[in-house]
Amino acid sequence: MKRIVLVALLVAACGSRDLPPEPPDPTLARLTRAGLAAWSQDRPAQAAELFRDALQRAYARDDAVAIGNLAASLAAAELRLGEAARARDTASDARAELVRRGVPVPAELVLAEAAALYRLGNGAAASALTATITTGDAGARARFIEGLIAADRGDRAALALARAALPDDAHPDFAADAAELAGRDALLAGDPAAALAAFLRAADLRQAARDYPGLARALALASEAAERQGRLADAADLAFRSGRSAAADGARAEAERRLERAIRLARAAGDPAITAAAEAERRRLRETAR
Repeated sequence: MKRIVLVALLVAACGSRDLPPEPPDPTLARLTRAGLAAWSQDRPAQAAELFRDALQRAYARDDAVAIGNLAASLAAAELRLGEAARARDTASDARAELVRRGVPVPAELVLAEAAALYRLGNGAAASALTATITTGDAGARARFIEGLIAADRGDRAALALARAALPDDAHPDFAADAAELAGRDALLAGDPAAALAAFLRAADLRQAARDYPGLARALALASEAAERQGRLADAADLAFRSGRSAAADGARAEAERRLERAIRLARAAGDPAITAAAEAERRRLRETAR
């Protein structure tokens, strides 16, 4: 089948340009196609439900290949929904199953587990997994995760290695990865102006790729860079936009955190308009959670 992008990394997200092979079981095939259709229409919650049902069918069939493919798809959808712990468990359980049976583990499955571990704050475990992914699109996204881990450690040398290993690809996903790591490096180098420009470019590219969690993250990073420049009103506005995007995308915890930051920055900047907008968005977020 023709290759398509299934999943992109939200801090991290991860994915493949492969459609999984058509399952030989009609019910399994129907669930898989429906899950892919929901994913392509930006309905990750429905995609996750369908992939979960398909994965259960694959376990019922004792179909190792389908288990690996569908677990990767389900873990990706769970990551898209901000359910990192569920994604880790989905990927880890399937990977252990395939290893026990001596079946090759899809790189996308390993990548999903690594992305989940990174989001959960376990950079060492994530690095151990990404080191095993060396080729293809999954390899490129593995280098991105390694760059994020290096930036979190303040290790510019390791970050430079990760940046150098990124593909020279005009696809928005990969170009956004490069821009985001460039921004991270600029922050470490004490150049917030360059970081701000890089993060804003990353946000535009994430938008083009329809990677809305990545877009919200890039805006949050741009807010940090603007704050370091002393541009508090701009930082507040970027934090507000990041929080609003995350709220609209269903990432409540991140939205709340970013909106709180926007309110703090807006008050410090003496900007009543952004303060009011961020407070109103936070209020809507809390009301819908009841």
